[in-house]
Amino acid sequence: MKQTCCLLIIFISSLTFGQSEFCIHVKSDVEIDTVSVTGINLSRKFKSELKNGIAKIEIPSKSSDQYSIYVAGKRIDGWFNKGQIDIYIDYTGNKLSISKTKNTPIYERQVKYYKEYRSFLKDKTNGTDFIKNTIIENDQDAFVLVPINHYLKLYQNDKSKLSFVEKFLNKQPSSTKKHTIYSMILSRIEKLKSMNKIDLEKYSFITTEGNKTKVEINSNSNFTILDFWFTSCPPCIKEHNEILANPNMFSNLNAEIIGISTDKKQEKWIKYLEKKNVNWKNYRIDESNLDKDLGIWSFPTYIILDKESNVVGSYSNIEDTIKALKK
Repeated sequence: MKQTCCLLIIFISSLTFGQSEFCIHVKSDVEIDTVSVTGINLSRKFKSELKNGIAKIEIPSKSSDQYSIYVAGKRIDGWFNKGQIDIYIDYTGNKLSISKTKNTPIYERQVKYYKEYRSFLKDKTNGTDFIKNTIIENDQDAFVLVPINHYLKLYQNDKSKLSFVEKFLNKQPSSTKKHTIYSMILSRIEKLKSMNKIDLEKYSFITTEGNKTKVEINSNSNFTILDFWFTSCPPCIKEHNEILANPNMFSNLNAEIIGISTDKKQEKWIKYLEKKNVNWKNYRIDESNLDKDLGIWSFPTYIILDKESNVVGSYSNIEDTIKALKK
């Protein structure tokens, strides 16, 4: 998706689940031995041999979840409900796709919703009613977390909208409340409600030379934009390309952008900056907890600060960030 790259490959193991059976039918132009499945709320990968083109995998789950299906080293993702379901996979020309499914109402809702969401990202004039409607339609199912997350990103600076999301989350069943994404969204809401000022002096960052340092705000700029990102985030890379193509987009608005990378590996981070010829300030979080203290788990995230480090707003893309600076 264009706007956001969300960190969804997170596993937990402390939940009690029921049982679901995935019957995965594989049509391939090469020989396939096994099929594997992982999920956001699964603690490990589940694998089954392919027999007569079918792999049956029993999965512990009590609610819908986002699953990743692996065939011949390729991966395809989708939200699926609990129970007995059939997934028909095509693997031809080194490409993996889902041709059809059975007993998968949540997957069908996902396909419909993402089609609408992609159209919205291209043309926002039709508004966001479809997102709110999808939230209401998926009440009491964990898939509701997907449109809720999108709604939160769009209205993260609107206290009344945050209240709507929070109230809706609170009435979800325990199976949804145990979902990893639920806790991440709830944490983000709590931080957004209390995030009035950021004291950067409390945090240390790593420079491109590998030294620890503090981030100083440029007193000559009216605004500072903190860009939270990481090197394996496609939307982050795409937006960096936009900045590189328009090097004065922030300075023309009397603002300075500072990159805050969550990458763990210094060499990978440096290699990216050098390859892209990134020419604005960049630091790496390393052991700092700034992203966690702000409840940031979706990338990119841009936070605008004024000269006194007061939070002007938080945004999920450059377009909205620029609009806020122009107000």
